[in-house]
Amino acid sequence: MYNVVIIEDEPLARQKLVRMLRNLASDIKVVAELESVMAVRTWLQSRAHNTQRPDVIFSDIELLDGNVFEAYQDLTLPCPIIFTTAYDAYFLPAFETHGIAYLLKPYSEEKLAQAWQKFTQLTQTNTVNPLAQLEQLLTVARVRQAEEEWPQRFAIKQQQHTYFLNVDRIHYVKADAGLVMAFDENNQRHYLPFTSLQAAEKALDPKRFFRINRSELVCGARVEKLERYNKNTLALYLPNGVQLKTSESRTAEFGQWIGLGRLS
Repeated sequence: MYNVVIIEDEPLARQKLVRMLRNLASDIKVVAELESVMAVRTWLQSRAHNTQRPDVIFSDIELLDGNVFEAYQDLTLPCPIIFTTAYDAYFLPAFETHGIAYLLKPYSEEKLAQAWQKFTQLTQTNTVNPLAQLEQLLTVARVRQAEEEWPQRFAIKQQQHTYFLNVDRIHYVKADAGLVMAFDENNQRHYLPFTSLQAAEKALDPKRFFRINRSELVCGARVEKLERYNKNTLALYLPNGVQLKTSESRTAEFGQWIGLGRLS
């Protein structure tokens, strides 16, 4: 019997996964269903975790009260994780956190079966502790990430629905008070699924986007004009009258990145 934990904040998605797991194999037992980062922390630190030790966790990423990695980074995880999410920007962090598969919603029963097969192959080896193999899997994941294209769109989750923002529409990205926002061709903001500008920077192609200061990234192709703002700072002009400024510490590197050569 395999003990399974489901971490998912949407009841319908949770019910669908339970149903799909029942159709997948008869020896699967769901021992816990969790819907928040706090619930994940509590369960992993509780006696239930010890008495009903999970063999695998099916985990969403963006939950009711935050990002599940907030819990995973602080706790020792007991088993591999199969991630089930609408966001394609967390691929590498997932494989750095005991992830063995990454299913993008809406995933099919076939994709779920492939992830389950990977899990069973991992646990049926002669290795005493199957988690020891995850470092090798992580190496493979890094190679795959390097070979794949950068994400072409981001899922923007709102209270009642989720829509998708194409990366090609992003002119610049701004972080403010824990929120990360992308601005499009109409200077309309979209709240990205990141908790920091650094996370957004890692998810965007560095050939297309550059961090010009502590709180902003800019798409180089959207810069229409540059001016010297002061001795060590540049003013960047984008469509719709948008003006951004480089910080003193980023000006020289930005100049080289965008093709100005070494600024003096």
